[in-house]
Amino acid sequence: MPLVTASSVASIVIAGAGGLGLELFDYLDREALRGGPPVVGFIDDTPGKVPDGVNLPHLGPIRQFVPAPHQGVMVAIGSPAARRDVLFWLSQQGVTVPSYVHATALVSTSSRLGMAALIFPFTVVSRDALVEDGVVANAFCGIGHGASVGPCSVLSPHVVLNGNSAVGAGCFLGTRATLYPGVRIGAECTVDSHTGVSSNVNDRQFVTSGSFQVASRRVRDE
Repeated sequence: MPLVTASSVASIVIAGAGGLGLELFDYLDREALRGGPPVVGFIDDTPGKVPDGVNLPHLGPIRQFVPAPHQGVMVAIGSPAARRDVLFWLSQQGVTVPSYVHATALVSTSSRLGMAALIFPFTVVSRDALVEDGVVANAFCGIGHGASVGPCSVLSPHVVLNGNSAVGAGCFLGTRATLYPGVRIGAECTVDSHTGVSSNVNDRQFVTSGSFQVASRRVRDE
């Protein structure tokens, strides 16, 4: 199936009016000046919420939104579990959810990029890498050759996945987290900021400073 991108829609609504929504709006707003589709508002479950300093309307709760013709929704939610739930709901409603690749990102033609992914500035997706549906790769991430990122996982700025490493579904990696070459972490893991992961990790673990601890659902979903 061809990848749906921002250029495929006439206008964009952003789901999520927090910090990630503000960042995504800023990139899209600049691109609209060069002919890209405009952002026309935000949907968020907090009544009236829009990012500070953005003069656009709040269009209601996420699960009550009905898009206009040729309108797409981009999901700017940083919790992997919440991303998964919102993306599933939007897909069930038949809503178009484009992927986004910033103009400064370098995505290899041999890599595979899933639907509804967000690839932010100066991120590199290397040869034969796999970025699955709903992934967020924030600014200055490096996804090495043959590496993979599971559905709805979120990579904070400056995360590095070295060659042939793998991140499971629904993981959250903090700023400057690093996976060593060939290392694999399971589903629903959290890797703390500035943590290097040098050996494989099972599902649902919290990884910090080289020691593995079981993460509570509360910690992983914040």
